[in-house]
Amino acid sequence: MPTRAVLFDFDGVLADTENVHVAAWQRTFGVMGWIETDEVCAQAAEVDDRAFVAQVFERRKIAGGNVEGWVARKQELTRQLLADSPRIYPGLARLIERLTTAQIRLGVVTTTWRSNVEAVLTATGLVGAFEFVVAKEDVTATKPDPEAYRLALAKLGLPANDVVAIEDSQTGLESARTSGLRAIAVGHRRPEGDWSGDSTFVGSLVDVDHVIARIG
Repeated sequence: MPTRAVLFDFDGVLADTENVHVAAWQRTFGVMGWIETDEVCAQAAEVDDRAFVAQVFERRKIAGGNVEGWVARKQELTRQLLADSPRIYPGLARLIERLTTAQIRLGVVTTTWRSNVEAVLTATGLVGAFEFVVAKEDVTATKPDPEAYRLALAKLGLPANDVVAIEDSQTGLESARTSGLRAIAVGHRRPEGDWSGDSTFVGSLVDVDHVIARIG
């Protein structure tokens, strides 16, 4: 069956946000009087914000720290930075245009907060192209748990084999495949490797014809 819907991850697929998250964490830790390196803050891209803060507190031997409060502070900084300077990947706008012209339904399935997604999509004029966003606050367990993709499939009302997910991480790909979706790994600046497994791999979204051929 031809693809009837495409579900995009947000961080690292739609939007180039790693530096924004690093900057937001460094500013947040700066309020505490701490200095954390880019490498440490970049680790937050692989885990939930709460888990990341808890790890930092544990490493610094701080018991009873206000994890929720510091996560909320970092999130507000992130939202402001994304709204002020949204960065979508090259080729994305043309890909979205081609998919919507072909009447392919689109959604976002992400482990980040809804406000981050809405800030970027609104600022770049792409918000109307997507039917829905499944975000961190919509699920009880984030990727690699399949809950988010199963919720997205319920919203679409389509069988899993009619839907393609585009992801940039091993956890995201695992979440999509466990839900029965065909998954495409996009590297952008990251080469194909163990993280992409046996998923179809595209180096970027720049060659729109190539990406659409892989979507099917």
